[in-house]
Amino acid sequence: MFAAHRTRPVRLARLAAAHHRSRETDRLLGILLAAIAGSLNAGGFILLSQYTSHMTGHLSMIAGGMVLQNVVVILQSLAVVGFFTMGAALSAGLIAWGQVNRLRICYALPLGVQGVLLASIALVEELPPHVADYVGLCLVAFVMGLQNATITRISGARIRTSHATGLITDLGIELGRGAYRVFAPRSGIRQDTAKLWLFVQLVVAFVVGGVAGAVGHGLVGWDFAVPPGVALVLLAIWRRAPSAA
Repeated sequence: MFAAHRTRPVRLARLAAAHHRSRETDRLLGILLAAIAGSLNAGGFILLSQYTSHMTGHLSMIAGGMVLQNVVVILQSLAVVGFFTMGAALSAGLIAWGQVNRLRICYALPLGVQGVLLASIALVEELPPHVADYVGLCLVAFVMGLQNATITRISGARIRTSHATGLITDLGIELGRGAYRVFAPRSGIRQDTAKLWLFVQLVVAFVVGGVAGAVGHGLVGWDFAVPPGVALVLLAIWRRAPSAA
């Protein structure tokens, strides 16, 4: 019994990028990606003074830049939104290509690409400082778009990892449904406890990842993105183990 209990996390990790999905594997992968997203967001703020997945903010900056006629702000925010969008498009394209060709690694492909890009971010520091900031900002935005689209497609749009506003909105919805049921128990309105617990875990993972990212990136710079990048690459590769058995 104890051996089976010990192997359960290992089995779930191996299946996290699998073609056949379950709510448990989606939850595990979502928590991991939310922690990475929180780390990158906090790291991006520490190193670049920008939140790299906050597309609402960048769209607002484009509007403000237009009013103030600040071309630099407009171009920078356009680049961030564009790279985020391209990352999401790449994820959708890779998954679609894998599904059309009936590949068991269709979900592992974008995870592996994300891992390689994360592990490569440290190379940005080799560039001249005035170039490194812009390249780092665009690269992290691309990774964020890639990640958010990947978990959205994998989970059937049930989970977002870099879009904390949506997570907290969904959390509030379930809390509101639960509160309404307390006052109107015969209304038929029910709180989805499983979804509520999932959203709580994702928000906590994002915050914990953000704390780790703020400390880690503050101490070692972009090198702190290498371990999660390597972890995602190993996760994508590990997925193929059951097929070889």
